[in-house]
Amino acid sequence: MVKIAASVLNADLTKWEQWLPELEKARVDRIQFDIMDNKYVPNTGVDKKIISELRPHTKLFFESHLMVEKPEEHIREFSKIGNQLIIFHIETTPDPLKLIKKIKNAGCRAGIAINNKTPAQKIGPYLSKVDLALVMGVDAGFGGQEFNPYALGKMKYLKDIIYDDGLECLVEIDGGINAQTAKTAVENGADILVSGTFIFDHPKGIVQAVKELKKA
Repeated sequence: MVKIAASVLNADLTKWEQWLPELEKARVDRIQFDIMDNKYVPNTGVDKKIISELRPHTKLFFESHLMVEKPEEHIREFSKIGNQLIIFHIETTPDPLKLIKKIKNAGCRAGIAINNKTPAQKIGPYLSKVDLALVMGVDAGFGGQEFNPYALGKMKYLKDIIYDDGLECLVEIDGGINAQTAKTAVENGADILVSGTFIFDHPKGIVQAVKELKKA
């Protein structure tokens, strides 16, 4: 069954005591924190303090999606505040292998991401070294955007390599995921669906939103 990652980018972080139990009730598989520096992407994202604030209150898997320049400077800190997986963008580092090693040496799983306009071939050589490959379905930096079908071919390309080489790397799709796009994403290789706006703004609530996504 497909896994669901709830992105809290557009959630009301002051009301986490209300929505965190709902995410657990809905049995989401993980929470994703979008970390931005207003440099790599023109937004400031989620305040990292929310990670350490939430960590004592849930056993849900935490992953941080670093949309920042010089991600290597943030690994030590993010490994200590409750993350189990740290994702960096291939576009932000001159030495992906060194960064992957740094993440794993810090005790976290490693994920590698490509932005909307970056071809999947850029991260193909690193699939054997990481635990997760994240494909952006929108331009990184803002929630609520419309899904770009270009991401489907990229996921299929990565999934074919993973299957042919017998790798354990998971494929995650992030951006524009709702009940309709989720199904197409899974058909093209997505193991994990990241969704924020659809989950937190669903008229029938978080539990129903996640239920619809898991039908994909």
